[in-house]
Amino acid sequence: MDQSSHVPRDAKNRSALNKPTTEPSMTIPMIRDAVPVRSTDSVFGSLRLLTLLWGSMVAVLMIPLTTLIDVPIATWVSENPMPGWGQNVLGVAALYSQGLGVLLIIGLVVFAMPSRRRGVARLAVLGLGAGLWANLAKVFVMRPRPGSLQFDALNNEFAWIWNFDWTLVHLATFDPGTRAFPSASLATATALTVGLWGLTPKVRPIAVFLCIGTMLQRVLCGAHFASDLFGSAAVALAWAFICGHPRLLGSVFDRIEGRVRFSPQTAVATVPAGAEATTDSASSADQARAA
Repeated sequence: MDQSSHVPRDAKNRSALNKPTTEPSMTIPMIRDAVPVRSTDSVFGSLRLLTLLWGSMVAVLMIPLTTLIDVPIATWVSENPMPGWGQNVLGVAALYSQGLGVLLIIGLVVFAMPSRRRGVARLAVLGLGAGLWANLAKVFVMRPRPGSLQFDALNNEFAWIWNFDWTLVHLATFDPGTRAFPSASLATATALTVGLWGLTPKVRPIAVFLCIGTMLQRVLCGAHFASDLFGSAAVALAWAFICGHPRLLGSVFDRIEGRVRFSPQTAVATVPAGAEATTDSASSADQARAA
């Protein structure tokens, strides 16, 4: 008598279930999460981020070179004071570089250009932040303003004398109004111009004109040496690079301005073909119950 006939039916069923399946399998892409991808457009229009970084480096290199002509320019300015009408014209341009001017620009953008309102946050941080960084640099650089010097007793060698306060011994007597390097006003104007350049092409000529007017006003009124202006440009362009780079502060402003698009990242899962049918039938049943 065959011994297999004495094997219980339940045991046969269990052995059949334990056999390895030969059913075909298939891969199903599954969406795992969304990964932010930075838009390829430059946040500053035609001004690329690498251009800003290189511009900042060039401005730093120009500081010692321009120091050679600091005293001659400052001497000529002291001997040839600017007429009253010139002071009034450049005074209007200098308002562009003050905190009040930044607020006025932001107000004009909000009310006159509603489609550009998302760029207000970056614009405000650019202008005000550059001025703050320039004032912070003044804490360590003890360079007097040209208007407080007697140029009759000076020579070109005086321009090379730089006093630094790395230990902040003179912090208690610090007054940004008595220190020249760098110019916080021009740093604000330069950074604000970079922001407006990328905000809308319509205001680019006006922004550049006001920035140049600020530069002339700071030199012709005896407030700064020529080399101070390059220090301001270096600070402003470096700060603009930080505010525009996607791995630095730029990522925050990109989300505010809607420059980040989300791309789904997929993960591949391998499941048996029969399981897919079971999953489809279960989802159909859930939809029927919901209806």
